[in-house]
Amino acid sequence: MRRWSQAGPVLLLLVNTALAEDPDWPTLPVTPHSDLQAVDANGTGTFPMTDPIRVQGVLLNRPQDMLDPTAGTPVYMGGTWQVFLQADATGDFGGTALWMGQYIGRMSGNHPAGSYNDAEWVAELDRITIDDATGRRMRPGDRVEVRARAPGLFFRGKTNINEQHIKAPEQDFDAVLLGPAVGLPAPTAITLSDVKDAADEFLFDSTRQTGAERYQASLVEISGVSFVNPAGWGPGASLTLTDGAGRTLPVLLGRSRGFVAHPALAGPFSIVGIFDQEDTDGSDGWRAGYRLWVMGFNGQEFIVPIQPGDTDGDGDVDLRDLAWLQSCYAGAGAPPADAWCDDFDLDFDGDVDEDDLVEVLTCLGGPDSPVACP
Repeated sequence: MRRWSQAGPVLLLLVNTALAEDPDWPTLPVTPHSDLQAVDANGTGTFPMTDPIRVQGVLLNRPQDMLDPTAGTPVYMGGTWQVFLQADATGDFGGTALWMGQYIGRMSGNHPAGSYNDAEWVAELDRITIDDATGRRMRPGDRVEVRARAPGLFFRGKTNINEQHIKAPEQDFDAVLLGPAVGLPAPTAITLSDVKDAADEFLFDSTRQTGAERYQASLVEISGVSFVNPAGWGPGASLTLTDGAGRTLPVLLGRSRGFVAHPALAGPFSIVGIFDQEDTDGSDGWRAGYRLWVMGFNGQEFIVPIQPGDTDGDGDVDLRDLAWLQSCYAGAGAPPADAWCDDFDLDFDGDVDEDDLVEVLTCLGGPDSPVACP
């Protein structure tokens, strides 16, 4: 059983040091996402981030499609990992982002001692992505329970589950597989007029019954839009949607190889993604900064990639995917051939080896023949 430590830095007085041990997780009430993400009139989170919580929902994305979780990534935070969990309980709505950063010691001035080294980071990601009971790596469409000890922080408009930037077992969150492959929730159909007014300002409702807050951290399908300018199209691109009537919305393209394999669509079209918020200007509260994360594209429509090894986002794992894997396969300890090879680095350890190959082969079906990976 995990123990809470009295030692170590306290961040924003949010770290709970009062409990002597883990709660009895099965008897701890499940926190609705709508409660966890509640805000006041300024858009500031109101949920007390002091005691352990557990939340349930459906995973919406593969972490490598959103950020680069590879150990030792040469950026400020090293490897970064993020997934979204969408509410699926009756009466609940929205969802919550789960975030991890390898070099979290930088946030408290305790780096490298307070950060994860490469081996520790790989172990941490295995711990939160592989279900203890089944050994299955969790993926989009799985129903999951998250048990958060710290449990997280409010940041730029939404409350995230994280370790409060402290590397310690008592700050960990765990993921438990409740139901494999239950399926992604149907995207909520909206238009830009549901989240923006005629002056192109975000519609903000602190009750979260209408406007942009209503859809935060959930899958949406926005119809009748096109790109203002598709220049820069590709993995990791930042683009802008328009409805042709003066309303716009920022779009972040994920890291799927589908954005390399296929050119951008000409509008108008419908686009599916995770509605998110990161308001970088809090001078007037946290009532703006909404955006759309788009995870995949198959050349005809925007999708959420699910299966390990489906690198072109076409919904199957076939010989085209295996050919790309072969070009990336270098063996244990050898760095991948190029930046897009981390599509196949499923355990985020910086190589593409037999461990990754085995996971991909379990999903092999063929063209237009998606399979249910075990």
